[in-house]
Amino acid sequence: MRPTSRVFPTAVVVALLLALTVAAHAPARVVAVGDVHGAFSELVTILQRTSLVDGNRRWVGGSATLVQIGDVLDRGPRSRECLDLVMDLERQAAKAGGTLIPLLGNHEALNVMGDLRYVTPEIYGTFATARSDKVREQAYQTYTTFLAAHAGHGHTVVLATDDAARQKWMDEHPPGFFEYRDVFGPDGKYGRWIRRHHAVVQVGDGLFVHAGLNPALEFGSVAELDGRVRAELAGFDALWQALARKKVVWRYMKLAEAIQHVGEELKWMLAQGQPADPAVVRDMQKLLDYRNWMAASSDGPLWYRGLARDPEEELTPGLNAMLARLNAQYIVVGHTVLSKSDITPRFANRVFAIDTGMLKQVYQGRASALEIRDGRFTAFYADGTPTVLQAPVRVQAGPPAGVELARVAAWR
Repeated sequence: MRPTSRVFPTAVVVALLLALTVAAHAPARVVAVGDVHGAFSELVTILQRTSLVDGNRRWVGGSATLVQIGDVLDRGPRSRECLDLVMDLERQAAKAGGTLIPLLGNHEALNVMGDLRYVTPEIYGTFATARSDKVREQAYQTYTTFLAAHAGHGHTVVLATDDAARQKWMDEHPPGFFEYRDVFGPDGKYGRWIRRHHAVVQVGDGLFVHAGLNPALEFGSVAELDGRVRAELAGFDALWQALARKKVVWRYMKLAEAIQHVGEELKWMLAQGQPADPAVVRDMQKLLDYRNWMAASSDGPLWYRGLARDPEEELTPGLNAMLARLNAQYIVVGHTVLSKSDITPRFANRVFAIDTGMLKQVYQGRASALEIRDGRFTAFYADGTPTVLQAPVRVQAGPPAGVELARVAAWR
């Protein structure tokens, strides 16, 4: 497998790693909750079933650590309520001596990068205001001006101002669309919060990650891998802002549209036979290469499905070696629905797949949570009896793997 290359300066990664705090002891109780996707009622129910919140949705978990494995948003119409709840509980838990660790899922990354293919008009509508129609009209005028400035540059998307084209554009940018983009931007309420998330954490002797850790992936430590993903998201923001200032992209473009536009614009620029701004060309090329970044790679921690899907006999030697090297005994993952009813242990209980399709209208599953308490593993369900699972078969620890995250006190 070709390793994913570093895209941004090492100094950025180092600065991010300083935010990781090591605790001497693992929490006595850890609860992991999988992909939510806007399933607000189901999320509340499973948090109540695990005695983390009360009937008023207030934190009652005391010193417990809750790890939300990512993908709070998208698909489900109550995504905003889910985000607000997790953000509120994060503050409440800290005040009570507990910890809530929200991880980056691929859908959090998609949204901050402008890939909005899973955002529905209903979700946008929860961000709409009385000014939304005016905002959309102003945006349409700005967009047509942007396209006019690039006319003749060989673009597939050309300026069209007839009523049908205007209505199509409005349908693609429903009420709340622009407000949504703003609050998920680097300075927006949800954007700032998501950009503080980690991609992978170690709590005690367990690793928690949205999609999975590829045993063939080359990385030195959990902190290093986490830092690479977060540095890439910060680098994406810098690229987008730079290209928007140079009017290479329109700031509200969706990612797919921007990639197409930048590719066509770069081809036209290089065909002119005139020197182009080298910095702009480099930024355009970096953006076009984003699928090779760790944050977007199918081998990266936000997307890798091997631990959930690949044959166990093929991955077991590499998995055991990786766990030993990282001084960990098990991995908890979401992202892939293996069972719509039960949390699924794999690899002799060294991997726990906890995404059970919480959003019923899409996955027809149910809410679940994995509790790790005093070495005992228990699966909780919104509509069933808790089930005790076998503990992981222990692997021999390797040498220290560097700075790992046991508890995120720095977020308080």
